[in-house]
Order: sequence, then structure tokens, then C-alpha cells
Amino acid sequence: MDIPAEIADIQARCEKLIENSKVVTAISSLIRIDLTYTDYKKLTVCFRHPEKYPDNSILIELKSKTLSPKLLQCLTTMGDLKAKEYLGKPQIIHVTAFLASYLTENSLCVVYDEIANLKKLLADTSGSEIKLKQKTSCVSLCANGGKYFFKTKVTVPKLYPAEGVSWNNFESNLPVVLVRFLNGQAKEISRKCVEPPLNPPKGTPPFTIQPSLYKTLSFLIEATNDFCIEVCPICLQKCLPENPSDVIVNDTDDMYVERVLCGHVYHQGCLKKYLREPPFVKAGKPCPALKRHARADTIPFSMTAAMANQNKKSKAPNTACSLPLHHDRWGLSPKLAEARWANKQARARELEEVKDFLQ
Repeated sequence: MDIPAEIADIQARCEKLIENSKVVTAISSLIRIDLTYTDYKKLTVCFRHPEKYPDNSILIELKSKTLSPKLLQCLTTMGDLKAKEYLGKPQIIHVTAFLASYLTENSLCVVYDEIANLKKLLADTSGSEIKLKQKTSCVSLCANGGKYFFKTKVTVPKLYPAEGVSWNNFESNLPVVLVRFLNGQAKEISRKCVEPPLNPPKGTPPFTIQPSLYKTLSFLIEATNDFCIEVCPICLQKCLPENPSDVIVNDTDDMYVERVLCGHVYHQGCLKKYLREPPFVKAGKPCPALKRHARADTIPFSMTAAMANQNKKSKAPNTACSLPLHHDRWGLSPKLAEARWANKQARARELEEVKDFLQ
């Protein structure tokens, strides 16, 4: 079949044979075929005939505004190999069908760069791993930190990245407080990638959708890896026991683990003692950790502003976390805390006086 005959064949059969294909240009100097699956899964395939075609393989150029440049390089190489299988014969429809089949069967091609970056991250994280499930468009994650783990299977939706990644089931041997944080915060990260804020501050740039897979999974990997080395800022001992079977599950126990909004993890007994002893600060007692936590929750501006003013007045070097300690379980105002402390001290003095009298 000569070149004009192949071009006529492409015009007549390509769109019928290859689903989601569209022949844009079909002339002797250029054949362009678009493959479109979603707004973010688009591929333009350009063919040019070399000298002595079809005894030499067709020249292929792949273009896409959404797919990874590295993926396009790999697909170009695979397309060249497929073309060589048909030397001496028309090659364009065969190569196009191969590329279309790849995009259809490899649903995770839209997260090619994110997967590559996650693998780099995992190289520095002992025990953690990811596995790809192309047929179900899922990424299985096992994030490890010491003997602790967090496992889940994340679904990459068809309309990704316009829709964020999601998951329903997970498994972990971390304390329930930390699991709740991991799961909830990761889902919030995914949501924020695709949903604009309801009341953005003035001057905020227009919202743009962002890929959510790497941001979500890197958070799970790094947070899980760090929990086993978190130190209580009060007693300076590790918050979690080395063996997960020794984790305290009784939420009234002093060794029960609590996480506060600034991100730091405390032993419950240490945190209670610290909050109930003077000095009592109007803005809230500052976290005594030596530095800010990498995964702090959002702190109300009024609270951070008050703490900044307090640090400025005290002229103390701001080396510690210094964010106001707050926890949903304890709504203790400075005034009430001070009153309770004074009452406790008064009772102690009364007991001492009775003791002295009896002696």
C-alpha cells in the first residue's frame, strides 16, 4: 500500500476502529490524530513519513498539555518499537491503536509524575511501599513508622485531577487519636486540591485545581513515619511505646496520647499538669515544644496574633512553638484555670495547717 492509499485508509477507518480518536490532519506531509478520553487525558499523535517508507519506521511525535513529558518519551519509544513490527506495511493505524490501548488500559498514566515522586520519597522511608492497580485505577499504600503502620487503597477517579483521590477503608495500629487525624487530614488535603475555599481572603489569586495524589499520600507517609519518634514536649520522652501492643487505649490514663492543634503530641497526664499550673496566659498557654510542628492544624488568626504580641512584650527569643495550646476536650479558660489553681493551693495550705496542729 502506497502513502496516498494509506492516508485514504486512515480517513476512512481510523475513527471507526479506534474509539475516542479523531483524524485532524491527513496529508502526505503530516498525519495528526487526537486521542481524547477526559479533559486531562488527551494525546495528540503526529506522524511523518521518512524516506523509503514503509521499509523504514514511521516518525512519531507525541504532544499533550496534561500528560507527563516523561510519559510521552516512554510512549514515543514504545510507539517506535510497535512501528518496527510492521516494516514493509502501513504502520500508522497500528501505532495509533497501540497508543490508544495503552491509555485505556493504564488508567494511572495521568499520575505518572506523582507516582515517580512518591517512589523517590519512599526510597528514604523504610518499610513504606505503594502498589499500582491499573485495572481498578487504585494505588495501595502501606505507610510505616517503626512498628506502626497506616494502610489504605486510594482510588484515582476517571476525571482526575478535577476530582480528588478518595478511599473508604483503612487499617492502622496507631492510637485512635492519631489515626483519626491521619485519615481526616489526608481527606481534607485531597478536598482542598479540587474545591475552592468558601471565603478566600482578599487578594487571594484565583483558585486552580491541583493534582491531589502526591500531596495526600506524601502526607500519610511522612506523618506515619514521624509519629514513632514524636517526643512529649513536657517529659521529653517518646509519646508512643516501641511496641504497638503497649499503646494505652484508656483515655483517662496519664500515658494516653493526645494531639493538640499546633500539631505536637503529648502524654495526657503531662498536658493536664502543664495546663493546670501557672502562669496562666490570657491568650492561652503556649506550647513549650522547641520548634513549630510541620503538620500544625489551622490556628485562628486572633490566637496567633495574641501570642505574637505577648512574645514581643516579653522580649523573649521566639525559639519555641509558642502557639496557644488548645484541645477540644478541654475548654479551660485562663481565669477558670487560675481559680482552680488558687483553690488547690488553698486546700494544700489548710492540710498543712491541720498537720502542724496535730503534731
